[in-house]
Amino acid sequence: MQETLTFRFEGGLADSHRMNFYESARFQYAAARLLVKLTQFRDRGRFTQKITDGVNFDIELTAHSEGSFNINIENTEPTTEKKPFMNAELGDILAFLGERLVEKIDQDALTEAQNPGQDVHPIRSSGGTVSTKRLDELTREYVKSGDLNTALPAPIEDMVKRRAAELYRERRLNAKKAEIMKIDKESAQKLISMSAPLLKEMSVPLRRSATSLQVLPNETAQTQPILFLDQKLAQSIETAIVDDYTDIILGNITQFNKDNGWGKVKIENNTKILSFNIPSDILPVIKQKLIDKMKVDQVYLEGYFVRDRGGEAIRLMVIGIRHTPK
Repeated sequence: MQETLTFRFEGGLADSHRMNFYESARFQYAAARLLVKLTQFRDRGRFTQKITDGVNFDIELTAHSEGSFNINIENTEPTTEKKPFMNAELGDILAFLGERLVEKIDQDALTEAQNPGQDVHPIRSSGGTVSTKRLDELTREYVKSGDLNTALPAPIEDMVKRRAAELYRERRLNAKKAEIMKIDKESAQKLISMSAPLLKEMSVPLRRSATSLQVLPNETAQTQPILFLDQKLAQSIETAIVDDYTDIILGNITQFNKDNGWGKVKIENNTKILSFNIPSDILPVIKQKLIDKMKVDQVYLEGYFVRDRGGEAIRLMVIGIRHTPK
């Protein structure tokens, strides 16, 4: 079976079917390394540090069509008798990584999108009040009709596309649950460490060449992006560093959105508040336990810290809950 992935840049130079040569080259190099290594992992359960002719799987670049700036690749599953490590597409593994590396939407992000630099809550626009609940309604309408409400401000349109990506990843990972479970903790750590810097490289064209990047399962599936990055999200990814290993953190959960896995936790004796997110493939497993733990003062969370360039923790990616001693 042949799989097609489309990388679609929009805005800026991309709208005139052009891109900065250097930025485009940086993106293609990073994307190529990422997808070849994900192909290796899917087939063998591991990946090499260096890519040589012997491990360079046949992923081909195809001609793109007019409009925006699309980069299409095709990946044909190897026709070998040996059973692959995972019966999954590259898009499935990208969805797995997207849930861990891309920050989830929260009300603060929505407020900032509509009122940059202002502390306004909730958001009001010509399209009405946009809360996280309203965002989900707008996203469902978008996925169903394929059209965005033209009365929405551009930043909220981007939030709708970003939320569509979150919901699509959730559906895709749920459909491949049995295969995704083959990625154990050690393999997940290696995948995250390998892919995080490459995702940063892939976002380089959002500096000048484009204002957004979508990774689509095919060229026509506009409302089903596996990943959606705008310039602000790309900037946060470029400056963020994901720890190579998990930590056990004692904290007090102060907020939790049971629908998308976003929340806030107080750590360091309640002196620091961090936002956290739980990947959608893990959320159903620990959601009720986390809700129950909110009834007590503190809980042990297992996860990866995401840090700024100075090494300061800026958010937490939660992958589990540990037993809290009485």
